[in-house]
Amino acid sequence: MVLFPLVAGDKYLFQIGGDTGSILIQTIYILLFFVLIFFGQRIQLQLTLMELGNVIGQLDRMRKKGRDEALNKLKHFSKNDKLEEIFNRVIDSFVIMPESMDPSGIIRKLEHIMDIRETRFINDVKKMINNEEVSESAIKTMSNMVEASMALNMLYKIALHYYLLAKKTNSYFIAAQLQMQAPLILSFAKAYLQAVYAFRDGAPVGDGIGPLVVNKFLENKEIVKKKEEYVKDTSLYEINYMNRRIFIVKAKGPGGNVGKPGEAIKKVISRVKKEVKLVIMIDAALKLEGEKSGSIAEGVGAAIGGIGVEKFKIEEIVTKYNIPLYAIIIKMSLIEAISIMSKKIATVYNDVISRIERVIKEETKEGDTIIVAGIGNTVGIP
Repeated sequence: MVLFPLVAGDKYLFQIGGDTGSILIQTIYILLFFVLIFFGQRIQLQLTLMELGNVIGQLDRMRKKGRDEALNKLKHFSKNDKLEEIFNRVIDSFVIMPESMDPSGIIRKLEHIMDIRETRFINDVKKMINNEEVSESAIKTMSNMVEASMALNMLYKIALHYYLLAKKTNSYFIAAQLQMQAPLILSFAKAYLQAVYAFRDGAPVGDGIGPLVVNKFLENKEIVKKKEEYVKDTSLYEINYMNRRIFIVKAKGPGGNVGKPGEAIKKVISRVKKEVKLVIMIDAALKLEGEKSGSIAEGVGAAIGGIGVEKFKIEEIVTKYNIPLYAIIIKMSLIEAISIMSKKIATVYNDVISRIERVIKEETKEGDTIIVAGIGNTVGIP
């Protein structure tokens, strides 16, 4: 449209408007602007749900893979026709933590609940196998495999819950929270799937570096006393080394055990009391991004994971008798901790043993009594 055309020769001197193409583009931009204002969040929600759908699919495939691997391993040894029925019941089992509103006695209650859970879980695995020819250590290892499969199943169910909740309520904020957590959830799932493979094969896992270190520490040394079952699933060795009396505590292997090292340390100290001059604990620890796998660090305190029961026992008894508590940790990622032990982690034991010997020389004198505890899962480690 041309208003007040002033002509100079064949050309207009003043125009308002433009060609049809530019007007169409401007109209589209304006329409898109209003679409994004009113429907932008819904579009973003749908795109996020599409991405999360792929994540849920990956988790489902890993869950099924872990389940199939565990079932196939159990079927190899089982003589029970109702194996799959029991497995389905066990895979959805749960634990209700004790009430903590009044914290008095919470550790005792927690230990009681977890002992019941462990006993029932092992009995369920025995029912699935129903074969007296299978050793106790093999049953413990297979129970760890089933637990890893349970963890995969739970990760999938939690992720699916929030995915369906976001879809049902059309809530972008719920979807966004799940989207932000998705990389971590997938990394945990990959770690637990690797754990299923490791326990299926009965191979040492990264978390077993503590027991491996003390097992190597015992090599070529005369063992004065040895108790395979000093406390439940936990072994105790006594040696004379460097003119000192040294007690070695570790979970009983080669089955998948973590034992009760806190109970064992408490029992030793309660028996010899003030004779113990030092407790050294060796355990795996999660590394920070940027730290090297297999790197070693020294510190003080109880180097032990879990729900806190064993840690509480150790801290309580060393505080009662004023015993120094040292820690040596070997750093690794979560996947490395619960998958087959890598060479770069397995080969650090010489360095750790050298550090143990240095700490003993620096912090104690000849004739002293010392406790060295290797913390971790003993699958594949005697």
